[in-house]
Amino acid sequence: MYQIKAVSAMEKIMPQDGPGSAAAIESLRGLRGERVSFQIRMDFLPDEDGAYKRQRGHYTLRSPLRAHTRISHVGNVPVELPCYPERSDDDYISKKPGLFPDVLYPLKAGEDFFWNVYMPVVLMVTVDIPLDQQGGVYPLHFTFSTQNGEKYALKVMIRVEELAIRKNDLIFTQWFHCDSIATYHHVQMMSARHWKLIENYIQTAARTGVTMLLTPLFTPPLDTAIGSERPTMQLVKIKKDGERYSFDFTLLKKWVDLCHQYGIEYFEMSHLFTQWGVVHCPKIVVEIDGKDVKEFGWHTEAMGAPYRNFLAQFLPALTSKLKDWGVADKTYFHISDEPSANPEKPDYNNYLAAKTFVAPYLKDFKIMDALSHIEFYKNGLIQYPVCSTDHIEPFMEEDIPERWCYYCCSQGNLVGNRFIAMPSYRNRILGVQLFLSDMTGFLQWGYNFYYSERAIMPLDPYHSTDAMQAFPAGDPFSVYPWKNQAIESIRTVVFYQGIQDRSLLQMLAEKIGLEKTKEWVQAQAGMKIDFKNYPRNKDFLENLHDQIIEKLLEQ
Repeated sequence: MYQIKAVSAMEKIMPQDGPGSAAAIESLRGLRGERVSFQIRMDFLPDEDGAYKRQRGHYTLRSPLRAHTRISHVGNVPVELPCYPERSDDDYISKKPGLFPDVLYPLKAGEDFFWNVYMPVVLMVTVDIPLDQQGGVYPLHFTFSTQNGEKYALKVMIRVEELAIRKNDLIFTQWFHCDSIATYHHVQMMSARHWKLIENYIQTAARTGVTMLLTPLFTPPLDTAIGSERPTMQLVKIKKDGERYSFDFTLLKKWVDLCHQYGIEYFEMSHLFTQWGVVHCPKIVVEIDGKDVKEFGWHTEAMGAPYRNFLAQFLPALTSKLKDWGVADKTYFHISDEPSANPEKPDYNNYLAAKTFVAPYLKDFKIMDALSHIEFYKNGLIQYPVCSTDHIEPFMEEDIPERWCYYCCSQGNLVGNRFIAMPSYRNRILGVQLFLSDMTGFLQWGYNFYYSERAIMPLDPYHSTDAMQAFPAGDPFSVYPWKNQAIESIRTVVFYQGIQDRSLLQMLAEKIGLEKTKEWVQAQAGMKIDFKNYPRNKDFLENLHDQIIEKLLEQ
């Protein structure tokens, strides 16, 4: 005998959870154009003789929204490093290693799946309500069948309101690692098959809310051990004759067009200098006398004369193309990632020298970098700082034209994040926080990093979710490789809910005013929400969602 019920998408149903955990739901509501999500939980109950039976099963779905419904089988993955013990609070599902639910395996109607014996079977259901869907209540009728002919029915109602959700305008980037795609799928870099895989991964990125893509002008100098290198991913072909360079931007234009095809409008050019110190150049391959030569890399100085000569020719040619293609106003540049302001380190002066040199060539473009030291902004070194959520208070006091923030492996104490071992409300709350703090953009580094720390060796993300215990599990990636595509996780589904919360709050602000909306949200929470303080439960977010809709529908 089986117990089947619909539960919140924000539940993380652990393999060892008993049948009574997680409250059942019968209906959801959403606006036209909104995505609503929930899970279906199936528990085995023992027969009268106490025996469990393992069977194959499948489902059928009848609904007017069937064509817009996706169903995935929730898979459990190993978590060896749930968090950094010294940089974490107690608000985790568990801080012990174990199996956690995360990956979402696509499941087609009629396709068999196993009804496991000793743990719950969980399906994730997402319904993309069409923008032109007529308002009303629509049923989802599920029928689950076992190989023994047993049938179980489940009905979930979707209430569609006549109002359409506001288009998401959050500039959201998760660093897109093209080399990880080629390495995992065993294809040649920039081959036709690699490009097709890149396209499929871009399509999934767009579905998860990504609106900006890290663009590998040259192999991005990120997460690379000093002296080593990652597979070459360079969209700009370069030839050198004497001291003069010529550039072929054909592949870069192909990249831009591919992003536009899936609705990604913004581009962040890969970093012009190495990470953590602005000491060296990125790996750049140049054709000289008919041979490809690694002209720049760890062996060349960031501010050496050869690289300055190269940039003086490259940047004008690049920016001219970006203007010709009509994407200049949606293109951001990077100097170096996470420089330190420690006076005992050379980062600050190195960053100053690099920024001073490139600034005249990029005067019509925005420059952004992830950093946590206000000195870089106050002293005019950075126009658009991207600050970590646990060091953001000084930045909130400044009149910055665009507010950006990020989190990564270190943000595990007090602030929200999307670690696998965290409860889902610490993921979804970001949408409310971004709205209340007037954030324009958000950055997270791990869309699909399938390597160990510093990219020393490739990894299978199904076996190592923490880059071999280097980062809290889930930090290196939020999608999984699957056949010829990327598939989602519980974390991407919940994060997208947060993005939609932000859009709904923006709609309410347009109706009743920004400050009044912020005050109303704080009142619903019964506290002042910031990045470190927020309600620690899923009910607040789910109730807030429906309360916003109620206020939007008020006459």
